[in-house]
Amino acid sequence: MTNELKRYYSDLREKNHRALLRRIEECGKKNPRLLSLLEERALVMKQLGVGSLTPANAKSRIGAIGAERRNLLISMGLPGNYLETIYTCPRCKDTGEVSDENGQTRLCTCALKKQQEQMLAGSRINERETFDRFSEGVYPTDEQKKQGLAMKRFCERYVAALPKPEKPNLLIVGQSGLGKSFFGNAIARGAIEKGVATVKTTAYQCVQSILNGIDTREDAIAPYLSAELLVLDDLGTEAMVPNITVETVFRILNERAAAFLPTVLISNLNSEELYERYGERVASRMIDGAITSIVVLRGDNLRTRVR
Repeated sequence: MTNELKRYYSDLREKNHRALLRRIEECGKKNPRLLSLLEERALVMKQLGVGSLTPANAKSRIGAIGAERRNLLISMGLPGNYLETIYTCPRCKDTGEVSDENGQTRLCTCALKKQQEQMLAGSRINERETFDRFSEGVYPTDEQKKQGLAMKRFCERYVAALPKPEKPNLLIVGQSGLGKSFFGNAIARGAIEKGVATVKTTAYQCVQSILNGIDTREDAIAPYLSAELLVLDDLGTEAMVPNITVETVFRILNERAAAFLPTVLISNLNSEELYERYGERVASRMIDGAITSIVVLRGDNLRTRVR
């Protein structure tokens, strides 16, 4: 569980505890006997803890206290469990974790959903460019439509295989306006919905964050190295800063490949232009057929068609 998720559940438990205290205060003012019952229950638990009360007797007394409390609450027009601990998710009791039949701890469904929300909020992934919103109507020719449908199916299979696709890397190249960024975004969105921690950014934003990190002495490259999936768009548009740009791209590709972490690269540059811009050491890693699937999109610019 991430630190962000841990803070969320800690805050959630605190919020629900404060809500319970307000309920206790509210009910105690209306019927002081309810406060007495809470004190009696606390005393029973204390006596059980020090051994002055047997478990059987403690269970009997707690049952009687609970029954009286429920009856009083119902007589006041409130639910019988109104003063019980409040849980937003009763399944995990607001811890975010549950145990399976083998005793292994895993994230609760509520935590998975929250994790997806947090990843989406912290990403540059939009709601429009998803597989569900794919439209054949944007393509001007049957050939380009066929290409788009094949690309959609390919990308969906890639997402289905995450976090361990047969070939971890995907390189999507082609001229501007062919839907490369759409498919990159759809992959990122699909990965997050599957629970795969994803970072989506542009090469420009990546290099800028590295430069800012140098100024602030922060390890800005870490998220790009450790994300379960990295989608790096617009490769080739970033500034070529000496000793920074090429080395950053090399380190990201090299360390992610060593860890077998999937990476999606998107560029308007062809293989020859990638070699010219980044040099053989970097470009050879981008187009390494052993770990990379390469897709070349061709056709008319869709941006000049869609209005």
